[in-house]
This record gives sequence, C-alpha cells and structure tokens, in this order.
Amino acid sequence: MSTPPDREIARRELLRSVALGAGFMGAASLAAYPTRAAPSEVPTRTTPNRPREQRFDLEVEGRVVPGIVWHPRNAVTPTPLVLAGHGGGFGTEGHKRVEAIVELAATLALHGIATMAIDQPGCGDRLGAREEQARRRELSIERAIAQLWTRELVEEMARDWKACLDHARMTWGLGLGGVGYWGLSGGTTFGLPLVALERRIRAAVLGLNSAVPLMLAYAPRVTCPVLYTMNLDDHFMSRSEGLALFDALATDDKVVLGYPGDHGENLDGARDPWARFFASRLGASR
Repeated sequence: MSTPPDREIARRELLRSVALGAGFMGAASLAAYPTRAAPSEVPTRTTPNRPREQRFDLEVEGRVVPGIVWHPRNAVTPTPLVLAGHGGGFGTEGHKRVEAIVELAATLALHGIATMAIDQPGCGDRLGAREEQARRRELSIERAIAQLWTRELVEEMARDWKACLDHARMTWGLGLGGVGYWGLSGGTTFGLPLVALERRIRAAVLGLNSAVPLMLAYAPRVTCPVLYTMNLDDHFMSRSEGLALFDALATDDKVVLGYPGDHGENLDGARDPWARFFASRLGASR
C-alpha cells in the first residue's frame, strides 16, 4: 500500500529533522549544556563587541521555560525584539543557544535589535530534556509524527513565547519598538503557529519547511511580512513543496530568499538580508 502524500511529506520532514537536527544551526551536544529546571542564579555573559547575553527562567502554566536575551549595546529605546526559534527537537539535542541563533543575535544587535530565544518543549534546559530526547530517538516515525507535531504542542509553545514576550517587555522594555520572529526548519514548525496567533509580531523569517497539514492549518492566518528562506537543492523536499507553504501564507508582503545547496547549507550569507529585513519592518534605529 502506498503512503498518502501528506503522510509521506511529513515523514520526509521528520527524517530531515532526525538526520540534520538543527540543520545549518549546528546543534551542540547537551553534555556541555547541562539540563536544569530552575537555577537560583540568572547569569549574564559579557563579551567585548558582542551583545550582552542574559539567561532567564519563567514559569508558565506550571512549567519552567528557559530563555536567553541578547541585549544590543548602546541600544536606542524603544528597542525592537526578534524571537528566535531553534530546530533539532527530535532526539538531536537542539536548544536555544545553537550557533546560528548566537550569530543572528550578534548581527541583529548591529541594527539595534534585541534577540530572545527559548527552548522548545523537551529540549535544552527544559526539565527532563535529556530523558525526553532519548525517548524520542526510540519512537517510530508514525508515533513521532502523532506525538510531536500536534496542535496541542505547537500552541503550548506559542503560549510560552507569549508569556516570555510579556516578560521581556515588562522587565527590560524590549519589543516595544516592534516584534519579529525568526525560525527555520523545526523553528518554523513551532514558530509559524505563533506568527499566526500573536498579533504583536510584525515580521517573520520562516522556511526550510513544507506544506504539511499542521503548517497549512496556520499559514492562512499569517498576515505580517514574511521573508521565506529555501535551499534550492533540498533533497528532503522539492521546491514545489516548499513553495506550496509559501503560497499558503495569507500575507501579500512576502518574498522568497533562495540559496543553492541541500537542507541548511550555504545560509551564513543570509544573516545580513534577514537583519536588514527586520530592521526595515521593525523600525530599527540604526
């Protein structure tokens, strides 16, 4: 019996997540990034010529959501804020401080834009993340699709994001100058629903994903400007599959940014276009 088209697309997307984790995001081993539920201290990292990095934990509906904020130096208020969503959530140890997010935050800071990232459910510093990642690695593809890519889970993540956005506004005054969202691959899976549901988001970078049923359920509700990023030689999905999700986005202000190569390759050069896009849409001061 042949596999239904929607299930086959989802299957390939899941295999992509397993094979590449956070893709070009370079997911690091959690052995150097220990799991902790709610540390008593919230450290701040300071590196010359880089944005100031501040760790936080926020309780949302009884669960602890770990996050990081990167504050641009000498920022002008009100300071725009980009929410950055990681990938690599299916047993591949994705987390909020993957290299691509750290480098994105540094680039955005040059435009006076702050960045915030949080761990997806079952990832990074979430309580029990190590055990959950091990459990996910043992799931069949069918069970993983049924358990991990659900409306319930992506909307729980959206509520976590909303609470953290409220926290960033009240605590640091961030996002009062405009809010954006960035997330590719798994960052689109868990971020596109947020963009559809959260009206404070004024611009989004999405992509490396396709028209699976879960994404199509939310895409018609995305009305903000979108810069949609693709790999033109992505062997996990055809160009037509990626463009089908792009076409489903309701916004009229949308552009495709295409790069040669396989899934997640050759995207280092995209950071500057992403940053210019956010700066233009969020009214950054630099």
